[in-house]
Amino acid sequence: MKQLTVATVAELLSVFRPADLADDVDRLVVALAAESGSLIDVTFLPAKEVLDVYRYRYSIDEIRDSRIGWEIFFSVLEDLDCRVGLLSVRAGELGAIVLVDESVELVLAALIRGLPRGSLT
Repeated sequence: MKQLTVATVAELLSVFRPADLADDVDRLVVALAAESGSLIDVTFLPAKEVLDVYRYRYSIDEIRDSRIGWEIFFSVLEDLDCRVGLLSVRAGELGAIVLVDESVELVLAALIRGLPRGSLT
């Protein structure tokens, strides 16, 4: 296990720019700015194990419908045969499950939950 500051996670997320999640990632990064001193645990697991767990979670309507980014999340995990880092961040009503590479230098995917699109301006 490794720990990162919320500021580091926000910095990593700010580089993560998938077109369909860009606005949501921006909102999350802004919200995380207020939590910047907190520490976040990063857990490392084989990608296939994470894939199995999240496929199960995806089968639960409440979980599937409360998060966006599933397609990228699954696509990344299906293509990897190594360990990945998994961490959870929360800032107010926004939050995310973030998937990072083993060196914790790159966000690979994120499942974002929180306010409906367009509700923050």
